[in-house]
Amino acid sequence: MSPVEVKLGSLAAHSLAASDDPDPERLALLLPRAIRFYFEEREGEQPGWRYPSFLDDRGAGNGRQPVSLPDELWEQLQAEAERQGVEAEDLVQHAAFYYGAARDEGRLTQRIAEELSREEEGGR
Repeated sequence: MSPVEVKLGSLAAHSLAASDDPDPERLALLLPRAIRFYFEEREGEQPGWRYPSFLDDRGAGNGRQPVSLPDELWEQLQAEAERQGVEAEDLVQHAAFYYGAARDEGRLTQRIAEELSREEEGGR
């Protein structure tokens, strides 16, 4: 299966990369990670997990960066977007913002620490 190219809006790219000038290679690394993180958070449906009805990114076509996603991840994203009743490309933007917010809140660091702790306990 071949990768699927999506367009990441400039604000979502800045949020995802935590940079005023996001590097395309960094975005290509971070976007799949952000979408997987978003799916991992589905079970608890943290505040802000669902696509917000007030967010309309369709008019923000300027400055969009192309990013490739693995085909199977794109299919998962399309299914979730359909479940939520939104466009898949809009959900891509939301997942990027969600990941950036989790990083800024320290939830990513906390998750890594918990995973390392579990691995350490399992190795004993």
